[in-house]
Amino acid sequence: MDDTRGRMLVQALGDHQARARRSLNLTPSENTMSPLARLPLALDVYSRYFFDHLRLFGSWSFYGALEHGRIEQEVLAPLLRESALADHVDTRPISGLNCMTVAMAALCPPGGTMYVLPVAGGGHMSTASVAARLGIRTLALPMRGHHDLDLDRLEALLRSDPPDLVYVDQSTQLFPLDPKPVRDLVDRHAPAAVIHYDSSHTNGLILGEALANPLERGAHTFGGSTHKTLPGPHKGFLATDDPRLAERIGTTAGDFVSHHHLGEVVSLAVTLVELKECGGALYARAVIDNARLLAQDLHRRGLEVAASDRGFTDCHQVWVRARAGTDPDRAADRMREQGLLVNKISGLPGLDGTAFRLSVAELTRLGASAQHMGVLAAALDPLLSGSPQDVTAEVAGLRSELSTPRYCHSSAEVAAMGAPPEMVDLMHAIESANAADRNVAAL
Repeated sequence: MDDTRGRMLVQALGDHQARARRSLNLTPSENTMSPLARLPLALDVYSRYFFDHLRLFGSWSFYGALEHGRIEQEVLAPLLRESALADHVDTRPISGLNCMTVAMAALCPPGGTMYVLPVAGGGHMSTASVAARLGIRTLALPMRGHHDLDLDRLEALLRSDPPDLVYVDQSTQLFPLDPKPVRDLVDRHAPAAVIHYDSSHTNGLILGEALANPLERGAHTFGGSTHKTLPGPHKGFLATDDPRLAERIGTTAGDFVSHHHLGEVVSLAVTLVELKECGGALYARAVIDNARLLAQDLHRRGLEVAASDRGFTDCHQVWVRARAGTDPDRAADRMREQGLLVNKISGLPGLDGTAFRLSVAELTRLGASAQHMGVLAAALDPLLSGSPQDVTAEVAGLRSELSTPRYCHSSAEVAAMGAPPEMVDLMHAIESANAADRNVAAL
């Protein structure tokens, strides 16, 4: 029997895991889940369906995961309402883009008008395309400079062409937009319009209370993906205080999502529990502090870091260019070879050509402090400068210190909670698989 494909698959998985054990990830769209949050993706629950048919129809139709359905109803939903400061939440979206689609379809009628951020102003590249598929007309929110809305021009636009939905969709951002001044103008000139705040990149910072809650700042709804600064599974949520909007979101989510991936539901519940019980507020604050420290250190080294005139960043992202004469493609390849995984991107607001959109969220999740930011900047500098210097040992040293997720429960703590031995053993194996490659770190 030919097992070539199976061997190739297993080898690829092994190669990736070996690289992950010796690498640091600086990609803004990614984070690392805790060992306990990974557990539902490896247990039987991942294979099961849960539909709340008892509430809807008076009796159960699917019986494979009633226990885990209780987690969704009795842990995830109330905890997310508490963390999001929202009366209503919906956790059916299965990804950030699916969440975007549900929000648009629920909050803007076909043929309606929606304001969106231009890509050049940090808007998501798929927003206008998804809107067009739903029959929604889009107009660009006017920008002042590279990071702010032009409120005077916005007021004129609201008067001349009022929207049904204002969709604040920052994905490339240094300074998260405040919906409060937008809400003030909308209430004055287009009171029927809804403001949705796509918080995919900043959900961990919002739920960790390091950034203002969008509902308290005037958004009618907010939400997005759950795997960026919020270190959870690939999933999404939507939150609101308005029962009418909640009903529209719920009806639309029911049309756009069938099975909403129960393993990820339980994993998200774990993530939110750990955010509450294991220092999530400290993590969220440390993300922003570390981002500023990294930006400052790169700037002191003479690298071009965006927004140096206004403090570099108010979130997890740091934008930096390679030095003049350095090929960014080659720089990115050398970073990967030496253990630094980055996001190389063109069209960052205010930066011509190709630059690097970095995030410290995952490093902070692994316990990074101010000292680590200085070591990281020293490792990035020669790679962004086209220097032949090899920093593999320095990166491996960092990785050995930042080897397992923090701000979460350990296998020993889970055992003390009464988990059965097989779950504790599996969680311990996940912890070991995540740990840095000590042989590489000793180089």
